[in-house]
Amino acid sequence: MNLKNTIVRVLFFGILLGILMMIVGKVFHLSKGALFMALIISYIVFVIILIPYQMRKGKLLTHKIDILLRQLNKGDIENYIIGMKKLLNETENDYLKSMLTMNMAIGYTLKGEFEQANAHLECIDTNSVDKRTQMVLYHNIALNAFWAGETKKACIIMESHEDILKTGLESSYFKNSFGETFALWSFAMGKREQGFTYLENIIKDETAKSLEKQSAQVLWAKEKIADNEIAESEELLKYLFDNTKIPYIKKEAENILQKLNK
Repeated sequence: MNLKNTIVRVLFFGILLGILMMIVGKVFHLSKGALFMALIISYIVFVIILIPYQMRKGKLLTHKIDILLRQLNKGDIENYIIGMKKLLNETENDYLKSMLTMNMAIGYTLKGEFEQANAHLECIDTNSVDKRTQMVLYHNIALNAFWAGETKKACIIMESHEDILKTGLESSYFKNSFGETFALWSFAMGKREQGFTYLENIIKDETAKSLEKQSAQVLWAKEKIADNEIAESEELLKYLFDNTKIPYIKKEAENILQKLNK
């Protein structure tokens, strides 16, 4: 349930109810006391009905999203995207639309369709979401841009929003995904030691998700090959190619291995 929108609805209804009661009072010549009592009772009934309804609606949406996320974790990306699109079409709330769009874009990212992911993300009005969500939005756009080879664009985003993005590194939930993006930025700026430090922290983190580790590993191998450390990197890429469920990681590992074998 979006508390802000619920409060707005309650206040808006209160104004409409007040106007309606004034009209009813004049038509039926009700006393001020009777009119006030009718207004209070009507308002209480509305609140009692609205809040449980909004809570139930919010729980149902959360349940649907959880099901889709389980599909995503199993590698069923296409149905995840289809499901998110369906939820988007059923939603009128601007905040929820923004959140669902961000979730849907993750599917395109995992498929390796980075430009498509950003086409959706860049349509989001930053004023429709809170500061924390803005942080994730800027990060996701930058990450997609880096993987799409749009390094200049990605660096501009990182520089423009560096302060807010750094807070993501301090979050137990976001630190590893943000760490990967900061590693990409470090490599782009020629700060290779710093880049490898970010990746090493992700790879060694026991709480890191499989996706986060694999993404860090493929980037690690790519950059180590650039430093002419080939044998170990090649083995890691072969392992990732054989075991990952994430299309863009498999595709990246395959591309690098093909270049090595030319």
